[in-house]
Amino acid sequence: MRNKLLLLWLLLGIPGILPADAQRVQFSPAKALADSALPAAVDNSLLQYFPPVIDQLGGSCAQAAGIGYMFTYEINRLLDRDASASAGNRMSYQFAWNMLNDGQDQGGFVEEGLLLAKNYGIMTEADYGLHFLFKWVTGYDNYLRAMHYRADRIYEYADSVPLMKRYLYDHGNGSATGGILTFSGQSVGWTIDDRYDGPSLTGYHSLLTTLASNGSHAMTIVGYDDTVGYTDSNGNRHEGAFIVVNSWGTWWQDRGRFYLPYDFFRDPQVKTQQLSNTVNGVDVATYNPQVVLKLTVDYTSRDDLSYAVAAIEDRQRTMPKEQQFLNVFNNRGGDLPMRGPQFGSRIEMALDITKQAVTTPQAKQYFLNIFRSFGGTRKGEGQLVGLSAIDYRSGQPVEYVCRDSLPANLTDGYNYFAIPLTPLFTVSASPLRYADTAGTLSDETFLIRTADGHHAKVRFGTPDATNQTIIIRYETKE
Repeated sequence: MRNKLLLLWLLLGIPGILPADAQRVQFSPAKALADSALPAAVDNSLLQYFPPVIDQLGGSCAQAAGIGYMFTYEINRLLDRDASASAGNRMSYQFAWNMLNDGQDQGGFVEEGLLLAKNYGIMTEADYGLHFLFKWVTGYDNYLRAMHYRADRIYEYADSVPLMKRYLYDHGNGSATGGILTFSGQSVGWTIDDRYDGPSLTGYHSLLTTLASNGSHAMTIVGYDDTVGYTDSNGNRHEGAFIVVNSWGTWWQDRGRFYLPYDFFRDPQVKTQQLSNTVNGVDVATYNPQVVLKLTVDYTSRDDLSYAVAAIEDRQRTMPKEQQFLNVFNNRGGDLPMRGPQFGSRIEMALDITKQAVTTPQAKQYFLNIFRSFGGTRKGEGQLVGLSAIDYRSGQPVEYVCRDSLPANLTDGYNYFAIPLTPLFTVSASPLRYADTAGTLSDETFLIRTADGHHAKVRFGTPDATNQTIIIRYETKE
């Protein structure tokens, strides 16, 4: 049964159209290193930065390779962390896959996950939690932490074996440790000798001798071994092989690994479908968001919704003249409730608006536009339940609350929500002045004079009788 399921996942994993916004750069090593000698073998899967072998869920091979292996490795290499020490040190390939699979058990491209990492970030396994199909996690803090882990540059190699080996050895820049790479190829019908006992410095016993003829699949190159060799059916001797880690668990082949001879990449007669001529690497970075929207949405079909933001200097406007649609969450996830089929329609998320806030430093309002359209086979329904902006730039978070009445039903087309930049303050006051003789807090509106001489209308909520403090929303008019 398991073999049949694997075959089904492979067939579902056939790539579609490459995303138009893929941002690749050609890898080129530092000139001083380009011709320097390389060791005969490298195996980066033995380093602490590499995670345990993955047994992928569904047709998620591209994200298992690109995020689960490569992105995890590079983040831990950057931060000098042990990937096996904690689920918080491993990037969740399932977070990426369930953001990108349209609510279906289907495959995709490594680059899609890397672009998600570049534009938004990736959640850790600790924050994503248990493994479920089509799940979106709820929780502002989970999404906020995801924003910290970003892809910087996505590298492309035109099947150049020397360049690939250089990158695996020292990243092409003289680093003490190298990178790892992703590629795709067919994987149904290949021939793998699982009793290879020929020359080897790295000690694996599975060697691919014939390429497959069906079933697209993404995999990860973690090293190379120049001493590995085999003789093909025509009697030709081939020397050298890459070390590949698959995502079908440690039970498969040699602890999830096999040798892939260099010559399959060199052979011009090999079709792109059999073995892709595009190989990818990635540079990563950490990032600290400065201004973030915290939103709670209750909606029954998440692919209906897309999100745009704006920061404007006009305090009186009820909608922005210009807005920017974001590259995450928009019309994604299929005809499913916001958290997925088993988890319900209410979700708390976070959107990074640092760019808008920084480029409009005199902003008086932030805006969120939730655009409701018809996606999939049914139109959902629901509300925006909560919305605020949290500014971290001063070192102490300051929260600004949406001025619109919430919850608010989401209607067809644009749904604008304004967040005036008037923070919540804590003030001391006598409870007897703003309460009746029984101590019940008044719900009336009061006119007060502020310390800077302005007048403000205030209403009170969330009293703290012990400390005689109340939280008020304080908004001045210019």
